[in-house]
Amino acid sequence: MVAVPIFLTHKMISLKNILKGKVVMLCIGNIECGDDGAGPYFAKMIKDKVPYEIIDAGVAPENWTGVAARLKPDTIIIVDAICFEGEPGDVRIFSGEDLRSGKISTHDVSPKLLIEYLKETTLANIYILGIKPESNKFGQPLSPIVKQSLNNLISLLSDKTSHTRFVN
Repeated sequence: MVAVPIFLTHKMISLKNILKGKVVMLCIGNIECGDDGAGPYFAKMIKDKVPYEIIDAGVAPENWTGVAARLKPDTIIIVDAICFEGEPGDVRIFSGEDLRSGKISTHDVSPKLLIEYLKETTLANIYILGIKPESNKFGQPLSPIVKQSLNNLISLLSDKTSHTRFVN
């Protein structure tokens, strides 16, 4: 199995330190647009394998904010295809502040508004689990590199013995 390259933006941190308390994973993206479907693929494949609430919000995450707020999470992880420096298939964890400050970008502005709203309504710690896309072309499936990275990440998260640490 190839290791998933996961990097954090600020410091060495254990994945367990991020996934604290009640965790909601809000997975967003368009399954009809290549690697933009990373979020929904992740949601489908990890559901029932982890003790977290998994929401496949597809292309309309704003329709799921009420559900997320009612769950009263301590931590929200937004899973999405994100543009950042790196190679296709790289997986990085960003704070909500990184997106709001413009250090990373998504395919549209709604995740910025989504984070603002979730921060106000839940008081949860918010992170973005970003997967660097290879292609977001309409009509294409997930690229093999992104699919492999997601599968490795799912294996890591569903492995209850994992104590893997990630470094910037």
